[in-house]
Amino acid sequence: MKRLLLQPLIKGSMVVLPLLVTVWLLWSALLWLNRLGVNALAQIGVDSLFPGMGLIIMLAALLVVGLLFQFNPVSWLYQYVEDALLRFPLVKTLYGAVKDFAAMFDQEKQHGQPVVLVDIPGQGQVVGFITASKIPPAVKAVSADEELVAVYLPMSYMVGGYTVFVPRQRLTLLDWSFEDAMRFALTAGVSQSQARPRHASEAADSGTSR
Repeated sequence: MKRLLLQPLIKGSMVVLPLLVTVWLLWSALLWLNRLGVNALAQIGVDSLFPGMGLIIMLAALLVVGLLFQFNPVSWLYQYVEDALLRFPLVKTLYGAVKDFAAMFDQEKQHGQPVVLVDIPGQGQVVGFITASKIPPAVKAVSADEELVAVYLPMSYMVGGYTVFVPRQRLTLLDWSFEDAMRFALTAGVSQSQARPRHASEAADSGTSR
């Protein structure tokens, strides 16, 4: 009797809890944006005419900001202000870390971050992302024939990771999207919604066979 009740309960929790958490996070984000919009309207003496007006105002503001950045003068001014802020050590650390983390999910920049398997001698392989091919002069390879690249290694179930300098010879390119690789790494492979990783050579063979 205990097993008959416990297994359906666990199965139901696995189905319902992720959905509830996702809906709650989205709803909380929308409410937060709506409050920002309502507070902004209150500062200029305008009352909210209908529920959700603050959210519409914030979405419209974000859209306008995105459109303004299509113009070079606005981008130049933003870069100037950002450079001024980054001169302060604390601001540079916090702002730079948040900006770099958010930039990882930029669709345009994801194409420049190939997904790779990093060969760690004696331990196995880990999933990583090539973030830079230009290495500071202070970082020197063991051998002159080795080409070092910067690889970001995300940590499972944590917002963080490590950036290591690895010889390109120890990397294996994967035919894997950024989202699938990041989901796999963050959930330690538990997530069932990602595709199976394939080596670049296997992907090329399957493409030619078609």
